[in-house]
Amino acid sequence: MRPPGASSLIGGGMVLALLAAGCTSPDGGGTGATPDPGTGAVRLAAVGDSITEADSPDFAAGQVGEESWVRYVVGEDVALVGGWARWGATTAEMADHVEPEDADVLVVLAGTNDLGHTPHATTADHIRDLVGTVGADEVVLASVPPLDHSPRAAAELNASLEELADAEDWRWVDAAAEVRTTEGLFADGMTSDGVHPTRDGAQALGGAIRQAVLDVADAS
Repeated sequence: MRPPGASSLIGGGMVLALLAAGCTSPDGGGTGATPDPGTGAVRLAAVGDSITEADSPDFAAGQVGEESWVRYVVGEDVALVGGWARWGATTAEMADHVEPEDADVLVVLAGTNDLGHTPHATTADHIRDLVGTVGADEVVLASVPPLDHSPRAAAELNASLEELADAEDWRWVDAAAEVRTTEGLFADGMTSDGVHPTRDGAQALGGAIRQAVLDVADAS
């Protein structure tokens, strides 16, 4: 859902104006802390933009909202131990703000806010930089959700991100396939604005990402 008074950090063209829905914080919403992990839980760090922060009351403090995919990854066997996420964040901003984390697995879901002004190769460089800073043992790179007014832009970004994951020997997960139609649009009930997932959409993304996190942790 686009928060009232959201402003553009990107500008230029219909799709870029729609992408700006992720540029300011939402007005409240979401619920509190994530479930308590058990002994030996996989230590998770997450980095992203509004798709990750969503309606979280305080993402940095581990208070994750119901429209964040992270909420559906954590539990008794996966603990959120750190990361960084902000509405409207570009990959350059992520690379500038992340810190080292004592994490088993880092999940990155990023790049939508780069579209229109940052070449895919530069986005890849920023992601490499932030991955190096966080220093997690394993990395999962997730596909970005659809953009209903520019499905081709999201598809091309995801193709570039998959190539990056292959080149860096990271785990690639096309989590967005869980919310995407064959035409590259959001499936019914999975978005409220053509950019951001609903709670059901976040749960679908989180289920796919959770499985990737557990798989990569088991294989390490």
